[in-house]
Amino acid sequence: MNPTVLVVYCHPNPESYTHAVLEAVRAGLAEGGCEAQVLDLYAEGFDPVLVVDEERRRRDLDKVEYTRRYREQIAACDAMVFVHPVWWGGFPAMLKGYLDRTFVSGLTYSFQDRPKTAVFPRGLMRGKEAHFFYTLDSPALVALLDPGWLSNYFTVFRYCGFGPVRRHYLARLKLTTLEERQRWLATARERAISLARRLVRER
Repeated sequence: MNPTVLVVYCHPNPESYTHAVLEAVRAGLAEGGCEAQVLDLYAEGFDPVLVVDEERRRRDLDKVEYTRRYREQIAACDAMVFVHPVWWGGFPAMLKGYLDRTFVSGLTYSFQDRPKTAVFPRGLMRGKEAHFFYTLDSPALVALLDPGWLSNYFTVFRYCGFGPVRRHYLARLKLTTLEERQRWLATARERAISLARRLVRER
């Protein structure tokens, strides 16, 4: 059985350049020998709103029926790929809500058997890669030093044990030419092929 890559796609416009990136990544994963399971958050109508009150506690997020299928996808996949734009220096709200509701204790991390004063949990996603394909309008230097990316890298994905965690981005999107955009789609496809072939070898 081929490795499965869960591709989480987040953009409201199916005619967007980000959607073209998704298609390039999906094609590359297939060419490299992986099964790409695409989760289109907007097309799904995913509800990103996390509600916590006296009856619905964060400690019980692993029991929420609405997110069961999404949590099962995360548990079953061999790697995760995220395809999205960067808006206001970070993930779109829909994608942030997806993480808030599905990256729950007992699935992606656990403090069980850790000291009460422990700052870091056991990352339960060890052995799973996480890759990000995104575009942004910031200049290349700002994109490289992006504090939003660094925050997510350390406090979400490395925290949960993912590794390696890699980003692939096209900066200054609004100023790129059609040729540059086409070239980057080819790059995204090649990197997806490389990821898939590595997963197949390690299977």
